[in-house]
Amino acid sequence: MVTGAARGIGLAIAERLGREGAKVAALDVSVRRLEPAVAELREKGVEAHGFAVDVSDRGAVRSEFERIEREFGAPISVLVNNAVWARFLPLAEIDEETSRRMLAVGVEALFWTTQAAAPQMARNGGGAIVNLTSVSAAHPARHSITYSAVKAGVTGLTRACAMELGPLGIRVNAIAPGMIDTPASIAQFDEATIVTRQAEMPLGRFGAPEEIAALAAFLASDEASYLQGAIVTADGGWTVPAK
Repeated sequence: MVTGAARGIGLAIAERLGREGAKVAALDVSVRRLEPAVAELREKGVEAHGFAVDVSDRGAVRSEFERIEREFGAPISVLVNNAVWARFLPLAEIDEETSRRMLAVGVEALFWTTQAAAPQMARNGGGAIVNLTSVSAAHPARHSITYSAVKAGVTGLTRACAMELGPLGIRVNAIAPGMIDTPASIAQFDEATIVTRQAEMPLGRFGAPEEIAALAAFLASDEASYLQGAIVTADGGWTVPAK
């Protein structure tokens, strides 16, 4: 199961897991984006099924997760929490609507999806949860106050859930991407800033969604069987120098 699966990193992860042989439940709040995304996945040979759900709605999440188990005929074995709702604003311009929506989708939703998936995984002898945090949790950029707070929450939640769910055979880890070349990410910057940011990176470029997807597939697999509570940074070396 992949949340926020209709575009960007989420879509790349859904495709990679499907290529690895997974039956993919692709979740997204937007039916308009979800339907063509699922069609694209199927054209690429992925067994994908779309589910339109607002992951910040606890009741809707619980209902959809139960439905998915029934329709797939098996419990969820992998959950990728990728969904996010982001606005980048200076402190003085942050309002209640923006902060509440970002926290609801970016942090609270992980409570509900993890809460709904864990019993299914436990009944099946275990599973893997992969959360998407960000290097912004520890290295905030300009106007990323709310986003950095959200991603710091994801990091803390990942480690706390790893402690609680480990005895059930459920592995919980996170990926902290740096700048990834998606339309939503690139739209934050003008051309000069993009050139400057890339020049600051040891690898000299932004990452590709497929590179994050490969890491998610690894963390979801048995190859990562001894990783628990890990926060894996994938930022092209941007945070290697002292910031």
